Amino acid sequence: MSNKLSRRDFLKIAGAAAGTVIAAEVFTPVLFPEKLEFDENVSLWTPAQPSKNPALAEDIEVDVAIIGGGYTGLSSAYHILQRYPEKSVAIFEARGVGQGASGRNGGMLLSQTANEYMNIYSDAKTHRRLYDLTVKHMDDLAEIVKAQGVDIELRRNGALLVIARESQVAQYQKYAQQAQSLGMPIEFWDQARTKSEIGTDVYFASLFDPNAGELHPMKLVHALKKAAESVGARIYEDSPVFEIQEGETIRLTVGEQNHKVIAKAVVLATNGYTSKLGYFKNSVFPVHTPMATTPSLPDLTFEEIGWKNKAGYSDTFTILYHLSRTTDNRIMIGSGYVNYFFNNGIIDKDDPVMLKAHLQKELGRIYPKLAGMEFEHFWSGVLGFSLDFMQSVGVMGAHQNIYYGLCYAGHGINLATLFGKVIADIYAGEESQWDGLPFLNHQYISLPPEPLKWAGIQATIQYYKADDAGK
Repeated sequence: MSNKLSRRDFLKIAGAAAGTVIAAEVFTPVLFPEKLEFDENVSLWTPAQPSKNPALAEDIEVDVAIIGGGYTGLSSAYHILQRYPEKSVAIFEARGVGQGASGRNGGMLLSQTANEYMNIYSDAKTHRRLYDLTVKHMDDLAEIVKAQGVDIELRRNGALLVIARESQVAQYQKYAQQAQSLGMPIEFWDQARTKSEIGTDVYFASLFDPNAGELHPMKLVHALKKAAESVGARIYEDSPVFEIQEGETIRLTVGEQNHKVIAKAVVLATNGYTSKLGYFKNSVFPVHTPMATTPSLPDLTFEEIGWKNKAGYSDTFTILYHLSRTTDNRIMIGSGYVNYFFNNGIIDKDDPVMLKAHLQKELGRIYPKLAGMEFEHFWSGVLGFSLDFMQSVGVMGAHQNIYYGLCYAGHGINLATLFGKVIADIYAGEESQWDGLPFLNHQYISLPPEPLKWAGIQATIQYYKADDAGK
């Protein structure tokens, strides 16, 4: 193992040091009030976004109010109503369902949590439990979708983690041996095998998980919307929540007409947008990442570059890239670049020409025959991140009636939909079945308020960029 600071150790040290700043906690909310704003979803997947429901047009009272119409919110509504069909559950989506990361991601359906992905971060027993849990949830999710009659273009053709540094090969080879000893079907592929499968020799080896897959993100949104409505959920779109007044009974202010919603419980299903509601303000922050796709390419192109295995892959850089092939033969490439904008900014202020060039350069590095390839679609979006890269699902508040699921860090398709089930179990008082799992009620490290938060996150991003560039 390297003697360099791990990303988590680095961030914990930075967070502990920054947490000593007290004065800014008082003045920041006054000097830098956060602004509720939304950008447009212009991803490849947007044409499949389901038609909008009407906005909330009256004051209402419900048992459960869910804020956010992405995977977490739709799944929570479905699972709560599956358990309690007599309850009233309403979803309030600021724009249209799938507006955020649920309708902009790369479509990779991965096992494990981000911290445990090809890495025993906790302990062997927990690691295996998380693997089995997340693989089983892929099967359960497929059954829920099948019942809705929506083709989400699901392919369970596996996924690769490609090793970007030669110094990491022994570490990941050892992991594959550990995983296999635990009964997990993880395969180690050397450089020759990796090249024969995906057609590039820029990686030194890879790990293959045959249980992973890919799907169409927005079609999954569509299926989950149908599933939630089929069990009685009311979904209001173009209905942003502006205020939450906590209490044994919770009061929400919703929409431009300031309609009042009274609820016994609330689910925060807002991920990277959560700080705008006043929650996790200094512990969960929105990170922007770019994505692009080529035009549909002929099969001959894939033969020429040698990419014969249709599994998607991501690399082992801290600020990682991920690539995949769509069902209509596009190459999708994403990330490799992240940014945080002052005061939990939601609007991406980076130059799109620069971002496209960044992705174009990496695609050409991996596949020289594609150098200079023009992209047909380009977009960016917000992910929710924390200092320790951990996911969290749980309940909080003086009356224990504020539920949440957050920070999926690239594993959102699987985890966000799984967390909807976990939230339903917590709501039912049956969270004990999730005891011992690291994501249950995980407590986040706090960042200092602005402007120190911006400076600290930018310094951290630059540290990892330099580390990745140094190979």
